[in-house]
Amino acid sequence: FRPKRRCLQHWSPDLGASTEFSGQQVLPAPFFALCWHEGSIYALGFDNGNEVFSWKPGEPSTQVRQLLGEGARVTGIDDVARDYDFNDLSISPTGEIFAADFANERLVSFHNGVGRIVLDELPLGGRLCCSPNGVLYVLTSEALQKLEGSRLQTVVTFESLPEDPRFSTAMFVTKEEVIYVLDCGDDRIIRISPAESFKPVVVGQVPAEQRIGNFFGTDGGTIYVANDRRRKVFAIHPSDATITEVLECPGNLRPRAVLVQDRSLYVSMRKGDRGNIGGLYEYKLPPELHLE
Repeated sequence: FRPKRRCLQHWSPDLGASTEFSGQQVLPAPFFALCWHEGSIYALGFDNGNEVFSWKPGEPSTQVRQLLGEGARVTGIDDVARDYDFNDLSISPTGEIFAADFANERLVSFHNGVGRIVLDELPLGGRLCCSPNGVLYVLTSEALQKLEGSRLQTVVTFESLPEDPRFSTAMFVTKEEVIYVLDCGDDRIIRISPAESFKPVVVGQVPAEQRIGNFFGTDGGTIYVANDRRRKVFAIHPSDATITEVLECPGNLRPRAVLVQDRSLYVSMRKGDRGNIGGLYEYKLPPELHLE
């Protein structure tokens, strides 16, 4: 199997794509996770798992605001700068930041500088995603759950799949509450839809040589995938399971998180598995590639 097109900057205009696809570094540090809310990017830092930042595209990098972590003003929870280790975050339509606290196995949230413990117990390694309608989902390798008040309610377990997900690393939810789950253990994309009685359906099987990691889904259904191993970003559309190679990271950088907004593709790139070498890069998607 080979991607439809080798690399965007080498595409021919005959294929309906731009021959130029240059990017620029917009922030000088890589991030573990990226979210978008009301014109700003919210990012989870790498070096310290309790640091969350926000930045508005177009502003200089000196205008990055630190929302959580040492030096940030947060009330309501007194150990945020010391004991937290976030492994994922998501933001509600109202601006409330939900974070999975890996170190303490709990779910916490922050809003306007005030923190609170939402759940005292959170499944280890749980991933988070808040839908455009404000429903917070929690994903583990065993089940998909959603937050109801102060408890988690199971939406579906994965027992009906031929093989249970082994390593669910990401998900996104559309405004219709259709949930897409990335199972990179078996390189599958799984759809969970109310219209299908929440029965898990495999809608994409990625060939082994195109192994995938973190991903981001758009309202139009296109999934942008960060392939850490191959240092590339792909675009996948579940409706026809085609895979398009979007870009190859420069130098020895590897993509760790992706975000698409307003025809801009933001890619957090990092060199190696340790250290803070890398940055956040912005690439302008040509109209032909903006698949929404």
